Amino acid sequence: MKLDQSFLKHKEGQILLLGLMLLGGYFILVLLCAIFYSDYFQELLSITVTNVIFGRMAGLSIGVASQMNTTFLVLFNFFIETIMVLILYPLFVFSWNKLDFLSYPPLSRYLERSKINAHKYEPLIKRYGIIGLILFVLTPFAMTGPVAGSFVGFLIGFRHRVTLTIVLTSTFVAINIWIYLIKNFEEELVAYSDILMIGLFIAVAVLLLWYFVKKNFR
Repeated sequence: MKLDQSFLKHKEGQILLLGLMLLGGYFILVLLCAIFYSDYFQELLSITVTNVIFGRMAGLSIGVASQMNTTFLVLFNFFIETIMVLILYPLFVFSWNKLDFLSYPPLSRYLERSKINAHKYEPLIKRYGIIGLILFVLTPFAMTGPVAGSFVGFLIGFRHRVTLTIVLTSTFVAINIWIYLIKNFEEELVAYSDILMIGLFIAVAVLLLWYFVKKNFR
């Protein structure tokens, strides 16, 4: 992986720097939990991995099943999704403008696929403007959510500040809505929390195995 530090001259680079600083804050938080609150350490990692790989609802379900404090769960998930947006959004813009400040093939392939997917939704969201982008972020379907929403916001011409404000505000609202809905099934989630954790680790192991096989035997 190669990083060209001249990206800081661009607004997108400053957004990326903020995202990286928040990522550093995340690692400090997890480290402190590992040292002083070991019971929370595994839960935080599980929520993070689940959110990143399987999406918001899965991550929140793990938190509810673990009976984590609701306010902390909301803020922690918002923190995770904010980091994802503030890192991937500027990288997408750089890629779109053919400014390759970061050389990492898997990331480049992800951004290329994201361009194709974002183009699919661009006409529909552009028709409804801000309302369309809000609904896109709130919708719990595949290839929607805050990261994809930020990509589409850029494509339809919103300024960075507008795109990030809409996406992050909608994300916070969506997290609270999902918490409310998941809470209705809290008893079931708590009863099967151990099964959920085992299922998570199996799913992650399968995904890693699939990636390894695809990378080495294609």
